[in-house]
Formats: sequence, C-alpha cells, structure tokens
Amino acid sequence: MWSHERQAKIKERLWRDGKVQTSTLADMFDVSRETIRRDLMEMEASGGLLRVHGGALRTSEDAQPEPAFADRLEQHTNTKNAIGRKACELIPRGSTVFIDAGTTTLAFARSLIQIGGMRIITNSIEIARLANPESKSDMLLLGGKPDQEVPATYGELTLSEIDRFLADFAVIAPVALHFSRGATNYALHEAEVARKMMHRAETCIMLCHSEKLDKESRVAICRADEIDHLVTNGKGGEKLELPRGTVHIVQT
Repeated sequence: MWSHERQAKIKERLWRDGKVQTSTLADMFDVSRETIRRDLMEMEASGGLLRVHGGALRTSEDAQPEPAFADRLEQHTNTKNAIGRKACELIPRGSTVFIDAGTTTLAFARSLIQIGGMRIITNSIEIARLANPESKSDMLLLGGKPDQEVPATYGELTLSEIDRFLADFAVIAPVALHFSRGATNYALHEAEVARKMMHRAETCIMLCHSEKLDKESRVAICRADEIDHLVTNGKGGEKLELPRGTVHIVQT
C-alpha cells in the first residue's frame, strides 16, 4: 500500500474514533511503527491531528475525509459512468474543457475521449494517461506538485498555468454540494484548482453522485448560483433545483 493510501485510511479511522494508536496502525497495515510515525508526522504538518505519545488525536470536529482514491475507484462505478456519459451530451465537439481530478471526472473523461475532437486541460494524472492519438483530442496535463493522496498536480504552478487558458467548460466533481450554500471540497488545494478552472471557463458542469448532495465539506469551491449544470443520479425522488442552473438526472 502506498503511503498516501495508508494516510487516507488513517484519516478515516481518526475521524471515526477521534484517536489512533501507533501500535494498532502498524499491525493493521503490516508495517513498522517507525513507518506509522512518519505518516503521522506528515499528517500533523498538514493539519487535522496532534501527535501524542503512542499515537495521535484529532484536533477538531473536522469534516469527514473522502475514502482513499483507490477505494473510490471501486465505488458506484456504473453510476459514475452514467453521469459521465450524460455530461458529455452537454459538450459539443471542438470544445476546450477543464477537468479536475476525481473518480467521477475520470469516468467522464473516458467517455469524452471516445467522442474525440476535444481539447482537454487537466491536473489529473489518471485522465492525462487516457491520451490517445486516434481520438483526435488534444490532452494537456497542467504542471505542478504531485499530490500524495490523489494522482494529480496542485499548487501555485498549477494555478498559474490554468490562468494561461480560456475554456468553454469546466467539469468539476466536488466532495459535497449543498443546494443553497454551494459546492465544497475536503482539501484546500483541490478546491483552489476547481475554483480557478471555473473562473477561466464559460460554463461550469458539476458531477455529483447522490450521496454528495445536500451535504457540505470544509473548503468552498463556489456558490450554488455559479453552477450552470448539475449531472447526478438524483436523491430519493426529491425535486432537485439550482438557483439558476439546470439539473440533469441519470437513471441507473
């Protein structure tokens, strides 16, 4: 298991229990206590926990983190594919499209590549790997610092590169979407990239599994009235509305 996957699971356990023990984590992941100590040191540096003798404590009632990226790839696959295909119907050939990093946007990108004739600009390493000359789509991976938890680039360089382009669409997959308070992410650097992509695009498309609706995470991406289109699988049969955007519901 990679360190970023291990740290994501530690975050889940820490959020659930409020504390973790070094010895328990070492046994759970089958690694040395020194490896766990290094993980906790890195996680303490980024905030959200306090190292103590024998383990760590959660420092605040923080928003629940997302599961590890590798785990999310295996969740709701059919629904994500359906959301991705529906979103492609909103984008004409020849468009320039920003796509942020996430498992739902990865499913969307697979469908978009099949259509072809697009210019795709992304910070997602997994999406960039989909580049295929036969699709006749241009693929650009934004530079920046690779993230440990999500295979993507972030940071000041990434944000400055986004500023070099104007796009027709920004396709974003937030951690949560509240219909009055807007879209949010768990990590600041992810929210910064999503927000910058939106500001440099004519139209914003949000992709959300129903489990993310009417919820909030800790870092704002945008207001609800800044979203032009929401593509989702719906929620409990309730009527879904945005202040000014259009909701597209897929059947899965």
